Amino acid sequence: MTSEQIMPLVLAAFAAPGFWAVVQVLIEKISEALTGKKKVTLNEIDEKLDNHQRDIDSLKTSLTTMRSSEEEQDAVAARRRILRFNDELLRDIEHSKEYFDDILEDVHAYEMYCDTHAEFQNEKAVMAIKNIRRCYERCMEKHSFLN
Repeated sequence: MTSEQIMPLVLAAFAAPGFWAVVQVLIEKISEALTGKKKVTLNEIDEKLDNHQRDIDSLKTSLTTMRSSEEEQDAVAARRRILRFNDELLRDIEHSKEYFDDILEDVHAYEMYCDTHAEFQNEKAVMAIKNIRRCYERCMEKHSFLN
């Protein structure tokens, strides 16, 4: 067969319905054989994206839970420092203004946490905080902080 005889057959094949789909499948199969990589469909991509989104949502939930736990632990630690400081005041142990200021920062953080977390037990430090503020005011008036 000559090229002049083959050319009309090739052109007819190009025009035949489904020819390019067959060519595309052949190219994909040759590509898979050469590279070892399978072509991924849009549905497979969507499914993988959905799985990743579920994983991200799960991680967000875990992170939120961890943050809440850490914030509560910080509040408990601040309360512990507040109570210890108040015990020292009740035993007439003097403190520097810097130490008072540090504890008052704990008091502020603790009260902010309590204000935003109604379920947290706050009554454990209410009287200690009042006493610390009272002693602070007395030390300010008398200039009696530990130097």
